Amino acid sequence: MKKLMRCLFIVCILCFSISPVYARAGGGGGGSSGGGGGGSGGSSSHGSPPVRRTTSPRDYVSGIITVSFVSYGFSYMEKYRRRYKAISMHKDMKKELKEKNNAFFEEMKMNREVTHYYYAIQNAWSDKDMDTLKQCLSPSLYDQWKTKLNWWEYEGIRNELSDIRLLKTMVVEVGDDYFWSYIEGKMRDRMIKGNEVTQDNKEIFIEYWRFIVEEDRIYLDEIRQENEV
Repeated sequence: MKKLMRCLFIVCILCFSISPVYARAGGGGGGSSGGGGGGSGGSSSHGSPPVRRTTSPRDYVSGIITVSFVSYGFSYMEKYRRRYKAISMHKDMKKELKEKNNAFFEEMKMNREVTHYYYAIQNAWSDKDMDTLKQCLSPSLYDQWKTKLNWWEYEGIRNELSDIRLLKTMVVEVGDDYFWSYIEGKMRDRMIKGNEVTQDNKEIFIEYWRFIVEEDRIYLDEIRQENEV
């Protein structure tokens, strides 16, 4: 059992230490790192033959249950770790709005809008649907993305997104004509040049999206990565 727990601890450390690189809508930046190593050793003796140990069914079931609980615990801790900063920002924001008696903050409506925009923007980016992007983005951000997509087309590069999911969103800051939303998503994010896949990621990512409000409509104006907030 001690050996099993040691292995789980090592796996957990490796999982937390690796961060993938993404493209996705807007060309999200990032870095990747990883490492590995190994060793081997052995010994032999010429004494009595080794004693073969057997695992009882009870020990086997107990081991499976332990692994399940430990895996669930690590999963819950990692989810909370990802969202901790956003949850703290969300609480501070609600406290501030309450003190200002802001009656115009409709959180559920804003989250529904963000969810709609998230899927529309990701699909439009993958399909190079500039008409949809123009309806969802501020003029400055639209020009930036259009320039990037045109350059990729010239270079023979395309970014294919599939299995797009939004795992969590929450408003973390509200101004008079803007708001910031926490975005936790997952998708298959492939960069392709010619016929060669140069990048293929499926990991969870975190971003913060800034929306501006104009004439009862919202437009995505800026995207920041987790480490930029």
